[in-house]
Amino acid sequence: MNYSKSLICTILVFSLLSPLFSQRTKSSLHAGSQRHAERSLKDSLYFLKFIDPSVSNKGTEEEKQLFINIIKKDLISRTLYLKFAFTPSLTEIKKTQDMMIILFQKVHERDCSEAFKMLNDVAPEVTNSKNAAAKRYLSLGYRNAKNSQTVKIMADNLTETNYSIRLYEYVKAIKLAKYAKRYAIISIIEKRRILETKEKPNYNKYDITANLIDKYLTENKDYYREIHKDNFYITDDSILEKTLSNPELEKTEEFKKYQKEE
Repeated sequence: MNYSKSLICTILVFSLLSPLFSQRTKSSLHAGSQRHAERSLKDSLYFLKFIDPSVSNKGTEEEKQLFINIIKKDLISRTLYLKFAFTPSLTEIKKTQDMMIILFQKVHERDCSEAFKMLNDVAPEVTNSKNAAAKRYLSLGYRNAKNSQTVKIMADNLTETNYSIRLYEYVKAIKLAKYAKRYAIISIIEKRRILETKEKPNYNKYDITANLIDKYLTENKDYYREIHKDNFYITDDSILEKTLSNPELEKTEEFKKYQKEE
């Protein structure tokens, strides 16, 4: 998915065809605001691309709509930046990232709860076995899930207006939760796997683990397959890509507001 190409094309269309803001004079051309806006926009694009699979794959309708609104607001921020309206762009960026924080908290809560459930579900079978590798993976899973909670609490308690810093911490927390889910899957596979060779599978390879799920987790294959895909940040139906291809910014209140200020 070429997010960058779609994003650039969308922004150029709206910046050229819409009268959002005329190019500003010296009052808007502050070097500090420009650098701040540029850096923040790069951060926002990373956050959008990171969270897209989680929301596209498993998000509730509320989360999906929130994500769509975030994408549209981010596009407005970028269009303002291209119009040299750096201060208004920064204002929209802050609003966008504030909304992102709400979304990231929701995704983390779901991922972390799911991680503990998966670990607790496989724990009886794994702990009652003599398979040391399976037990080690289970332990790693619990450790990552608990660390995920700790990082999330730290992010919650950072200065409220440190939007990007907080979001990067939520990224860490979500990654840890997904690692915990990966370890839950690996631990039960290791327990059930017939050791036909001395070589252990490379669980970092998506296809290898997917095939092992099909072979050893047949009773709940579809469920584990869905989790596995999400753990590798893969989606077949990207909300980000679809929204960028047709953002309909002219229908948003923020877009109308900036048109009126022209």
